[in-house]
Amino acid sequence: MKTYMLWLVRLLVIVCIFAVGSLPMVYADAHEAGEEMAEEEASGVSGWFRTDTDSLGTQIWVGASHSPSFLGGFSLDTDIYVVDTFGELDVGIGIPVVDSDSLSLSFLPMVGIGFDYAAPNGPSSLIAPQLFTYLTAGSIYFESWIQGFFNSMFDEEAGDSFYLRNFLLLSVNDTLAVGPQVEVTLDLTEGGLGSLAPGLRANVGYGENNTLGVFVGFETQKGDDETGITGRMTFVRTW
Repeated sequence: MKTYMLWLVRLLVIVCIFAVGSLPMVYADAHEAGEEMAEEEASGVSGWFRTDTDSLGTQIWVGASHSPSFLGGFSLDTDIYVVDTFGELDVGIGIPVVDSDSLSLSFLPMVGIGFDYAAPNGPSSLIAPQLFTYLTAGSIYFESWIQGFFNSMFDEEAGDSFYLRNFLLLSVNDTLAVGPQVEVTLDLTEGGLGSLAPGLRANVGYGENNTLGVFVGFETQKGDDETGITGRMTFVRTW
């Protein structure tokens, strides 16, 4: 009986030693599996952060593009835009038209809703339609913004407008791209041209996945006591 108990104790000790010794291996395998699952889940999502400073003040943007397999090559794009007490949420569908080493063309139609949190009265702006166009052809890059801002449906005294932004850049080298840019705002409430600012833009690479953009333009619809010089500084980080 004593011999049987002795062997049982020895067997339990051996089992415990193997169990304790295998814990790091099990943990490592589980950790690696978790990392692989996280990488697989994250592989279909790209994101970006942006900050602009112009006549509206300093604005913050954060967005992401989700590309699940069931969308069949399309992507679900979302972003938030914040300036002062105003916040905007945009949702859209990314449509890749051409995607090759020499040519890339995609469209991003979106719709947005804006809230002025200084006045807790619900939505204050419908930002639609929106259409963003992105074209890369070798060393040439073209980007176009088309946005409608409809505010009068929430506030009868607020105005409505239509905004256009287009720029064409030529890459001088891996760090610098320059070209013309024009921005137009149409006043839909009173009619006529609210703003027209042609100018020049430069994009400068600030390390991997970082871009600094500087736009200097001339506002043709300026007041008599204004120089008309305007522009924007932009920083974009992608991942």
